[in-house]
Amino acid sequence: MEKAVYITKIDDINEVMNRISDFSRVYFGNEFCERLLPKREELEEMLVFAKENGMRFTFVTPYVTNQGLRILEKLFEYLSKTDESCEVVFNDFGVLRVLLKRYEDDFKPVMGRLLIKMKRGPRLMNLIDILPETTVRYFRSYSLDTRIFRDFLLKNKIERVELDNLLQGVHLSLANHGISASLYFPYAYITTTRACLSINCDVLGKEDDVGVFPCKKECQRYVFYLRNRIMPVLLIRKGNTVFFKNEKIPENLEKIGVDRIVYEPKIPL
Repeated sequence: MEKAVYITKIDDINEVMNRISDFSRVYFGNEFCERLLPKREELEEMLVFAKENGMRFTFVTPYVTNQGLRILEKLFEYLSKTDESCEVVFNDFGVLRVLLKRYEDDFKPVMGRLLIKMKRGPRLMNLIDILPETTVRYFRSYSLDTRIFRDFLLKNKIERVELDNLLQGVHLSLANHGISASLYFPYAYITTTRACLSINCDVLGKEDDVGVFPCKKECQRYVFYLRNRIMPVLLIRKGNTVFFKNEKIPENLEKIGVDRIVYEPKIPL
């Protein structure tokens, strides 16, 4: 089982330095907001860090606007000129198109967890014990169980996908399909949006303004914890995304096709 650590900011390296030898791969980047994409200098620093520690490298990218895509293209251009042979996790089909059209020989494309369909809502746990077995299996499944979905991946040279660790458990069978999976731990995301709820959250009178506005990266200063009687777990809202925490790793991961654990030392945003 390969073990990777997911770093979204350079400073977060300090969170895992005391156990860096546990990991053979580092993930770096951001899945949820193009405004949090690393600068080229930060990407270069992380590549040096990975090389010095004998770690393979995976660059993580979000869903993007045209402006965000232009930023990514510059980062891809830099990456393609290094000696690193890295993976790129894409969460936007436009990004995949760029990867296949311009960097087919440079990067290994990996489908991000935002593009894998699964039943994420924690409220499901209120019903799981009274549902028929076939229904439970359905709620534990992913879009990967569909042959046409797997065929699309292989046709586009995508041999790895990223998965959230569902509260209700995981039912998956990727063995013999030529596709491997990574499981993120312990944070899983529920929903995300460009209309960030953290923007102006500390400005009196603008707390309820919602939209796609210029921001001061309030998400890097504030985290909101949401409790509700119908939610079996605490919800964590940071920036434009809502997460939950699941520290229970399913058994028999290799049997279902998961051969990599991606450890998130902090909320990945």
